[in-house]
Amino acid sequence: MTTELAREVRPAVLDGAVRFTARFEGRKSQEFEISADVLREHFGASDASADALLAAFHRGRHEILTAAADTLGTPTSGIVQLGTGDFRA
Repeated sequence: MTTELAREVRPAVLDGAVRFTARFEGRKSQEFEISADVLREHFGASDASADALLAAFHRGRHEILTAAADTLGTPTSGIVQLGTGDFRA
């Protein structure tokens, strides 16, 4: 299965988290959010500034999109939160 960032919606920092839209198989889209804590602890963001969070997000993009794909099929009525449990140490 191919999972990619939706081109029409850029990842953005909102309320201390990075919100992004993933597209699965070029068709189904889903919004996700990953917290500053995860980006700092797991992906090496130097601080909670928007620039640092987005840089860490882009460095870890492949792993983040893999975690997003793992949630496919989970019932949701909104934004899927990715937390520390979604990433292996």
